[in-house]
Amino acid sequence: MNNWNQNNIRQLQLPAPDDTDPHPRLLLDGYGIHAGQSFSALMPDGWHDITLEVGWDTTGPGCWYISTPGYAHICPVGLFVKV
Repeated sequence: MNNWNQNNIRQLQLPAPDDTDPHPRLLLDGYGIHAGQSFSALMPDGWHDITLEVGWDTTGPGCWYISTPGYAHICPVGLFVKV
């Protein structure tokens, strides 16, 4: 049986189409997140605490990355996180 409290889990989403900033904020539950925010994210092997950052050399949603060691190769867009 699934023991998730689904009311407390949300998905990181692409920025709003009208966000024209070169480093647009990802959306979580309709609100833009900030660089340096940490979340508990669902990874293939379970829940892990991660921190999201922005790379200034890249523009668009691809500027976001996970700065937590061991997770830099995973794109944060689409991850499920606890809120």
